[in-house]
Amino acid sequence: MEEMRLPDWLGGPREDTGPVRRLKPTGFLEKNIAGFSGAMLKALATEEYASRDGVLQGLEPRAKLLGFFLLIAASAIAGSGLFLSGVLLFVSAMSIKTRVGLSPLAKRVLPAFVFTFAVSLPVALSAVTPGRELVGAFGVAVTAEGLRLAGFFILRVATMLTLASLLALTTRQADFFRGLGRMIPGFFATALFFTFRYVFILIKSAQDATLARKSRTIRRAVLRESQRWFASRAALILKRSFSMAEEVNMAMISRGFSGRIVSAYGAAPFAGRDYLWIGFTSFVLFLSLGI
Repeated sequence: MEEMRLPDWLGGPREDTGPVRRLKPTGFLEKNIAGFSGAMLKALATEEYASRDGVLQGLEPRAKLLGFFLLIAASAIAGSGLFLSGVLLFVSAMSIKTRVGLSPLAKRVLPAFVFTFAVSLPVALSAVTPGRELVGAFGVAVTAEGLRLAGFFILRVATMLTLASLLALTTRQADFFRGLGRMIPGFFATALFFTFRYVFILIKSAQDATLARKSRTIRRAVLRESQRWFASRAALILKRSFSMAEEVNMAMISRGFSGRIVSAYGAAPFAGRDYLWIGFTSFVLFLSLGI
């Protein structure tokens, strides 16, 4: 009688046979599933960074938000590239002190940085910014003034994006909206909170629909057919979202919702490091006014 044995995939851990090769999604549906999963994993990774024991993670949410807003305002006001470079170096150092690292920060800044670089390229041309020509061909030249202006614009955008990314990576979602609700009118903070949460509900709904379609498909669908199906699902999810939003709103009103989220955790008093952070960022803003 033939001996019964378990299949390899059901058995225990296998011996290490070398690095595992990851297969990239090739179909339209597979790419959308990977994109939805990547968005969810990115949100979870942000929460994991915010839970680490770092310098900025321990600040009170209101103090942290106020300090970052002051730094962003200083970067928007400053007219010196040296000042912006200093702020950028400070943020890079803080990413290490917060145990986030430069790599996660760069991954969030790089796409917007590349877009800003592409948009600002025409500014360096003589047709847009006249001045001393450095390199020219076919009647188009790159001017020193235009290159300086484009470089300064890219540096400013990179600094502000890095500040916003570090704030997002070191702040839990609940802490962010709780702190924001004490700095701006409660209606706007509540609207932002529900919008942020509802985006993930829509992403999860789209992911479930795509997985269901994929699990019932044996052969690989034609690209145009997959695109038509995905467009119809997107319209259906959007239609359902309106009815769901109305139902949720009516349910909340029936339970006494007055338009403001009430947190079970009260606002903690500022500690010494919170006052130190606000004082430092206020000083940076004061410096930017004179530069």
